[in-house]
Amino acid sequence: MNEMLLEISKLDFCVNDVCLFLDTHPCDQEAMRYYQEACCRLQRLKQAFIQRGGALTNRQCANLNQYINEPFPWDGGENTCGAMKNDCNFQ
Repeated sequence: MNEMLLEISKLDFCVNDVCLFLDTHPCDQEAMRYYQEACCRLQRLKQAFIQRGGALTNRQCANLNQYINEPFPWDGGENTCGAMKNDCNFQ
């Protein structure tokens, strides 16, 4: 589960990063394809994480205990992201 959460964090960063790029380069087709693929992967991974009992927010009531009991990323330990920008290269 920790590996899935790390991958979700990386993909979420990628989507946010490419959105900023697309704000200033809306006609860049390569960036748009990257964005679409990253969004699809992120959505599938989030769904799989939730189905396995994980919770990404406190609004996923079925898995609320999981969310409450997980350490926050800034608490250190296994869930600390530590992802670098080059981790966004998932292709």
